[in-house]
Amino acid sequence: MSAGEPAAVAAARAALGTPVVAEACGPYQLLTDAAGPLLGGLRELCAGPVTAFESEYRHRFGVAPSEPPAGTLVLFAERRRFQRYVAADPRLPRVAAGFSLALDGLVALPAGERPLAEVAGTLIHELAHLAHRRTFGSPLEPWLSEGLADELGYSAGPDGFASPAGFTGMEGLRTRLRGGYATGRAGPLARLVALPRSSFDRDPVSWDYDQAALFVRFLLLDPELAPRFRAWLAARAAGGTPPPLTAGLGLDEEALESRFRRWLDGPARGGS
Repeated sequence: MSAGEPAAVAAARAALGTPVVAEACGPYQLLTDAAGPLLGGLRELCAGPVTAFESEYRHRFGVAPSEPPAGTLVLFAERRRFQRYVAADPRLPRVAAGFSLALDGLVALPAGERPLAEVAGTLIHELAHLAHRRTFGSPLEPWLSEGLADELGYSAGPDGFASPAGFTGMEGLRTRLRGGYATGRAGPLARLVALPRSSFDRDPVSWDYDQAALFVRFLLLDPELAPRFRAWLAARAAGGTPPPLTAGLGLDEEALESRFRRWLDGPARGGS
């Protein structure tokens, strides 16, 4: 069990209520002020998806982190304490669901007042961001970073991971994105892939997260594109200069867009 950057961990710990439980959570350190059934639920997550995370990441994406997992998970029993913690430090992301600081090896999120399955999804999403840094080194484009993290997060539950199948776990995202396309307000994949972090999910109404998550799910399920996508990820993890995504997939932008839209409008459990 390895902790994250000491000052960041100490600041997060100080924001928790008392008493603070400190124990192992898979390969990570858990700090929480949860008690009773909530603490039992968090321990269930530690024994389930958190412990299984490393092998699931390797199996699903075909890449493996080059360094062992390390970090601290700070899980708040009360949302208001988490919000006060975030508001008190201008360096922290202004988010409601939770965040990760990959350089500091820290994940923080409110765990109480929400279903355990939702906590599992958020926690796994944030652990994916820690794994991205250990796997790819340099920051990923936002669509790829968030799409990979969401694909894992929407597959996670208290007991572990469900294999990706059609739109399972992403039904709401699919409905929303199809509505965005129908009204002409959701842009094409070429726009999504080109977005810098400063522009990702910045519009008053945005489909960027929905589109990224579903695009990654599509790439993992398409029988022809899945091995090409994993090979493209592996080339990036190896530290070389991989080709543009469309070249790696062997499709131009128009063909890729058309194929994705057909999948999005197809059978609820369709693979391609």
